[in-house]
Amino acid sequence: MRTIRSQMMLFFSLLILIPIIISCTNLYYSLQSYLKESYMRQQDQSINNLASELNDWRFQLEELSLLLFGDKRIQQFLIHPNLERSREQLQRAIEFRQALQTYGGTRKVEYSIYIARMNGTIYGDGLVSKYDSYINSRKAEAAKYRGKAVWEYVDELDTVVLYRQINNNEVDLQKPIGYLFLFIDTSDLEKTIARYKVDNYQQYAVYNNDRTFEIRTDTKKGRELVHDFKNQGNVLLHKAFEDSEDYITFVEPRSDWTIVSWISKKDILRPARDLFFGILFIACVLILFCVFMVLFLSHRMTKPLHKVQQQMKLIGEGIFLFKMPVVRNDEVGELATAMNRMSDEILSLIQKNREEEAKRRLLQLQTLEYQINPHFLYNTLDSVNMLARKHKDPIIADIVTYLSRLFRIGLNQGRELITVKEEVRHVTYYLKIQEIRFAGQLFWDVDMDDQLAEVKMIKFILQPLVENSINHGIRRRETPGHIHIRVSKDEEFFMLEVEDDGIGIAPEHLERIRQSLEEDDSNEERDHGFGLRNVHQRLKLHYGLPCGLQFKSVEGKGTTVSVKLPIK
Repeated sequence: MRTIRSQMMLFFSLLILIPIIISCTNLYYSLQSYLKESYMRQQDQSINNLASELNDWRFQLEELSLLLFGDKRIQQFLIHPNLERSREQLQRAIEFRQALQTYGGTRKVEYSIYIARMNGTIYGDGLVSKYDSYINSRKAEAAKYRGKAVWEYVDELDTVVLYRQINNNEVDLQKPIGYLFLFIDTSDLEKTIARYKVDNYQQYAVYNNDRTFEIRTDTKKGRELVHDFKNQGNVLLHKAFEDSEDYITFVEPRSDWTIVSWISKKDILRPARDLFFGILFIACVLILFCVFMVLFLSHRMTKPLHKVQQQMKLIGEGIFLFKMPVVRNDEVGELATAMNRMSDEILSLIQKNREEEAKRRLLQLQTLEYQINPHFLYNTLDSVNMLARKHKDPIIADIVTYLSRLFRIGLNQGRELITVKEEVRHVTYYLKIQEIRFAGQLFWDVDMDDQLAEVKMIKFILQPLVENSINHGIRRRETPGHIHIRVSKDEEFFMLEVEDDGIGIAPEHLERIRQSLEEDDSNEERDHGFGLRNVHQRLKLHYGLPCGLQFKSVEGKGTTVSVKLPIK
């Protein structure tokens, strides 16, 4: 059985949870869309700015390498081999060192300059041995580019390198005379990239077209995955098949360098998820609070209701003396007061019913005591009939005969229901007696549907109506009158009608008669309403409210009284 407490808990939980879930879901998806669009706008601007700054950084270093490439002091030092120590050669070496110091002293980026002769001798402003093997391994690569700048990231040295072949720009530009290497600290590049990160989870990669230079902020991702991003371009929620994760990628090509930026969908939507779970946590806390409040409130509500339930059980068992204490001034208190009042009323009705039952039994005893023995009545009327015929008075004999039959049908052995045929026969005997009484002044006829002959109905309906027509309609005419009785069928009902051509009833008087039918005062409309009221009340008590007498009357032309009764 579902208790009020469990229903209240379920109701309030749903009342809190459903709006929160709907609002949270709507907020989550709206925030998702906002975060993605906001990130797209910010990242588009950020990667453009980063590309511009990296391009300036690259241009600055490549311009530096060109200055070193074309510096006359460096050219002279490299053109003349260091085979013998002469005054001219010493002067060239000093100027060469001064040139290196000059370019090294004006730098804004942390780098080291190294220059190698064709014979393998390396000069620089740092430890040559640290980069000796690397420089020797890249001479052939530099020669392939014939003086163009080559960029490379050396993972084992954690350094970005710009190197190029130095050609003789005085005599033959195609003739190599040495090699220039700039070893650039990656921290400077990483700081530049970090300044343009929109989100801590955002990653960058920078490539050149020859794939000689490659630097990434996320070294855990494979090179193929990052190049897949590069090939896709600017794509919203690109599926990376390497790790089956969704990414937002941006690609910004600048000259022969390309900057790639990517961030996973889950990292972008992390604030939305955090907000979603935060709201769910608040919802859970609210539900727990709701459960606690429901338990508290339901206890305060169900405890007095349980007392009301016990009171109702006692009333159901017939115990009405117990009174429920009224200690609250609210709906429960009003319910307790109503229960006590109902208990008192039921007790009063039971007592009243007992008194009425006692009166009913007394009336039944009185009825039995004063009941006329029908056999004695029939025998007395037969004796009067025999005396009338003995003295040759047929009128008295007929009256006595009709009266005897009238009483026989009326008594009906105490039964309330008779057939329509018996009811018509009963009013016929009454009309025959009245026909003798008002000789030459009263004419009548009966029209009955034979299919209704055996239908049951309560007795003494037609006779009071006919009596009312004679007394208030026919007798007040100066000429003879006519009464027409009809019994007709109407689907599941049958209609009883008594029509006369008497003096009729005035409209205002007819309205008073209709009102008097619903009243219990037998003195009102004494001459017109008592018999009609008796018939009307009996019809309503036996058949229900819709049944009752209906009147149609035209003053000076006559009156029709009808009643519609169910066949079953």
